[in-house]
Amino acid sequence: MIEPIHQDVLNWFLYFTFSSFIGWLLETGWRSMRERKFVNSGFLSGPFVPIYGFGALSIAFLARMAARANGFMFWVILVIAPTVLEYVASWLLEKSFGLRLWDYRSEPFNLKGRVCLLFSGFWAVLTVIAISVVEPFLLERITGIVLFTRYFLTGAFLMYFAMDTVWSVRSLINFKTFIAELKEVAARGGAFLPSLELGARRLPREIRRLLKPLKAFPSLVGELKPMLHAIPEWVTSRLESIVGGRHFLK
Repeated sequence: MIEPIHQDVLNWFLYFTFSSFIGWLLETGWRSMRERKFVNSGFLSGPFVPIYGFGALSIAFLARMAARANGFMFWVILVIAPTVLEYVASWLLEKSFGLRLWDYRSEPFNLKGRVCLLFSGFWAVLTVIAISVVEPFLLERITGIVLFTRYFLTGAFLMYFAMDTVWSVRSLINFKTFIAELKEVAARGGAFLPSLELGARRLPREIRRLLKPLKAFPSLVGELKPMLHAIPEWVTSRLESIVGGRHFLK
């Protein structure tokens, strides 16, 4: 007989999901203001940034583990946790894909470009807000949802995360493959000849496959910049207009 999922697991998974959505709102709002256009931020295609969800869960569990610590140590542990998570996530993603998805080397007081003082300060403020406001607010509403609906939402979101993760991972693998092939072409002194679509000045299919990773992680432009001379100028101009010219100038 299959045992039903414990309600605590349902509640914490939904807390992870809603925290990921809040993270998407923050990231998208921040980047859209900087870029002065709408930017769908994050690794996934949908409106979720999972690292915020993992961060919220880590903070919640650490808060319970450190509950007996004195007030000062309690908050020191919690405000450091998101920065540690960001560093570990950056390292794991770089080891997994061979790509640096975010890069703070242009920011002062950074550690190997994986974390920096400015954003660590943001995470510290968000940690205090998460513990004091977000966690009690969300958990109260989640536990108030009918149990059947919580099961349904958990199943639906699990399916979504699985499909979106597969698609997003594939887009990064395609990006890495294209960069490797472009390096070979550029090393031989050749040029990338895109497959043009007759009757339209659309970006070629090979380049369109790069758009999702580039728009989600503009720092990946750094992987492309050394080979831009091997790409037709009109393609580069279109990429700059889509991704944001300032990322090509860094």
